[in-house]
Amino acid sequence: MDAMETESTRTLRAPMGLHPPGKSAAPALVVDSRNGTPALRGTLDIHTVTQAERSLEQAWGKGKSRTLDLGGLDRLDTPGALLLCALRKEGVELTGVRSEHQSLLDLICGLDLAPLAKPKSVSRARELVTQLGKAADEAWRDTIDVIAFVARTANAVVYMLVHPTAWRLPSISRQIAETGIEALPIVGLLAVMISVVIAYQGVAQLRPWGGENLTINLVAVSVLREMGVLITAILIAGRSGSAFTAEIGVMKTREEVDALEVMGLDRMQLLVVPRIVGLVITLPLLTFYADMMGLAGGALISHVLLGVQPAQYLVHVRQAVDLSDFFVGLFKAPVFAFVIGVVGCMHGLRVGGSAESVGRETTRSVVKAIFLVIVLDALFSILFEKLGV
Repeated sequence: MDAMETESTRTLRAPMGLHPPGKSAAPALVVDSRNGTPALRGTLDIHTVTQAERSLEQAWGKGKSRTLDLGGLDRLDTPGALLLCALRKEGVELTGVRSEHQSLLDLICGLDLAPLAKPKSVSRARELVTQLGKAADEAWRDTIDVIAFVARTANAVVYMLVHPTAWRLPSISRQIAETGIEALPIVGLLAVMISVVIAYQGVAQLRPWGGENLTINLVAVSVLREMGVLITAILIAGRSGSAFTAEIGVMKTREEVDALEVMGLDRMQLLVVPRIVGLVITLPLLTFYADMMGLAGGALISHVLLGVQPAQYLVHVRQAVDLSDFFVGLFKAPVFAFVIGVVGCMHGLRVGGSAESVGRETTRSVVKAIFLVIVLDALFSILFEKLGV
């Protein structure tokens, strides 16, 4: 009969899935109420505390006395002690407590376990003002960080100009290949699609007025002055800027950047300058490529919609634009490249020690780079208009 479980005895075991393969299961907890007073025997820990609470409620629900015998309890941990303290506060008398268990109970029951006060509700207007203030403060801090990082980058570049042996040509050539050569297909396709869209919209708007031939002027000027360099810079910001942040960020999480500094290597010269220099060389070349592909797309759509032959198209382009339009776009490219490289590398060095930090900084890098590119393009447009270029 001792080996059999009766209605007044309940054996509680931890789920088998909580124990590693090859190890024995946790000791059982027995709630015995045959003598009129519930008693715990075995182990009361995090695995059995929930089942023990339910069984004790059932035992006292049958009219048993509000007394609990702990003389047969072998092991007790903090969650089990929390349960016993809660029972004591409800008026349950704990008997047969061992000395080692009594010390734990005195410690746990002496803690102030009162719930935290509910924070005061904030009005929507005040919350909005607080969020605006935080955003303004963050924008100001980001501005200071960008200026400081630009200064550090310029200092590293000047040092490398003074010491030519410090240039890492293999790293720069690798960055040129990754940010330039590998980006040619997507840049060319996007430039053609943009010129096609501009041509279609130009024909649709100008045809009712009999000025559809001016579509060629529209495509040539917009591609050479604005769309070629702008679309290329945005694409590179999303493609290469994010790659800079992710690469350096992963190195930060693996503590490789700290290892470089321990070995006496300058992280600016090793990680930042090659990427920025490679991008400054690459983006003007990609802009020129995008301009040519955009003009080719304009020639294609002009032949389809207007019946203009390639030779006639070239004549119209020469009449519509001059070298200043072409060099305006190329002048913006290295500035955009420098900004994209600085933002990407800066956020990569900001990464903490988690994968979440890598994703967060990569997202911020892309958004900030695209935002700065568009702002700078607008400022350049105003400047060139004032200069009459």
